[in-house]
Amino acid sequence: MKILVTGGSRGIGKAIKDIFISRGHNVYSPTRQELNLTQSVKLTNPEFDIVINNAGINPLKPFLEISDYETMRVNYFAPLEIIQQCLPYMISNGYGRILNIGSIWINISKPQRSTYSASKSALHALTKSITAEYAPHGILCNTLSPGYIGTDLTYQNNSKEQLNLIAQNIPVGRLGTPEEIGQVSYQLTIENTFITGQNIIIDGGYSCIAN
Repeated sequence: MKILVTGGSRGIGKAIKDIFISRGHNVYSPTRQELNLTQSVKLTNPEFDIVINNAGINPLKPFLEISDYETMRVNYFAPLEIIQQCLPYMISNGYGRILNIGSIWINISKPQRSTYSASKSALHALTKSITAEYAPHGILCNTLSPGYIGTDLTYQNNSKEQLNLIAQNIPVGRLGTPEEIGQVSYQLTIENTFITGQNIIIDGGYSCIAN
């Protein structure tokens, strides 16, 4: 399988990339220099069997202070452009798997995450639209929405004290690991034959009890 993984240099993206490589798949995971998602995306070779849109940004900013739309550019428009370019190859093969990495902030929200929540909600709406239009071509598309995962971004946006409190409010009692997201990503692409159009939340139960 030929697989595209964006944002594969660290955290969740690296875990996703590593699990596919460890199982013998051909993975292309471009650096930011090779594929700048803050600008219009143009793939040099869009022939992939599986596309995993993992790259994303989450700058914290009060709603009234929002002045740029880079978050929407990276989190929504870049995946849209990538999918548009990769779909013809998938259609010609009668096979394709697309996985958009969303967030629990699609279903719940928190102060200073307005554009992040909006961008990830739009991404899942795209997942559903692609399902409705391209499932007859053998293309399955899902959103995988992590909760609090032990990544650099999580530690950047939350203090140690905040993370300790968060962990206490996760029913399983801890943050998730990037490797757990990688494993589910593998299942939803390589092993999946029928699940499509869904938003699969993987958060240890946090969103079930979050206020």
